[in-house]
Amino acid sequence: MRSSCPVCRGGSSRLLEPAEPPHRVLHCPACDVAFVDPFPDRAALQRRYGPGYYAAWISRQKSRRARMWDARLRFLEGVAGRGRLLDVGCGDGAFLEQARRRGWEVAGTEISSWAAAHAAATLGRAVFCGELREAAYPEAHFDAVTLWHVLEHVTEPLSLLEEVRRILKPRGVLIVAVPNRNDRVMQAAYRLVKRRRPKLFSLRDREPHLFHFSAASLTRLVALAGFAVAWIGPDSGIVEPSKRLVNGAAVVLSRLLHRFWWNAILLIARKA
Repeated sequence: MRSSCPVCRGGSSRLLEPAEPPHRVLHCPACDVAFVDPFPDRAALQRRYGPGYYAAWISRQKSRRARMWDARLRFLEGVAGRGRLLDVGCGDGAFLEQARRRGWEVAGTEISSWAAAHAAATLGRAVFCGELREAAYPEAHFDAVTLWHVLEHVTEPLSLLEEVRRILKPRGVLIVAVPNRNDRVMQAAYRLVKRRRPKLFSLRDREPHLFHFSAASLTRLVALAGFAVAWIGPDSGIVEPSKRLVNGAAVVLSRLLHRFWWNAILLIARKA
């Protein structure tokens, strides 16, 4: 069990939410990040990401996810042009396949052996199966690196971002999307429908989140890794129509009240 923050190393973390013993969720008041303590077994987490996890992505959600990736690619190209792209945690490879068709030179990493094999078959080229640092990419190699809802699943987000900085070109672009711990509107909708408060962590979760970021804590983390934040705002990666409707209302309300209450955060940064 730990009390020090794994991001800023602050030593005054407090209990935010109990979970199944021995796990709990702690909050660091210094950098505002929330994190699970202790982390679940890595091998057990990896086993969750088999064919069942991706089944909906490659079947009933396929067309909606294609539109999502197209929007994200247009957003990326607006800030980075086109060039050499690395997608960390590339999943089924659909994002990289669309990027390749649009003229990007693509590469991907993925911890799920099933997803890495599926993505490689989709792309017709190898996808590295393992952690980013293990891939040992050359220094200053990529024009853009994307982490689409990956950072909340890793045990060492600062170390991961430091490796991203090493392999990015001097004016390279980092794009990160993570769930927003302060998604007040979606949380209220969940309580209204489910009649209970949403939990930050459970061993029974389909995809357990080890970290929970706010706009402030994500900005702090990226800065600690040696990046300068260029833009931060809402991520439009929701494919379920009902959730998209709720999140649309959250975005409008957030802009009216000058709050970060939308469902997920999208951040653009460059090497400082």
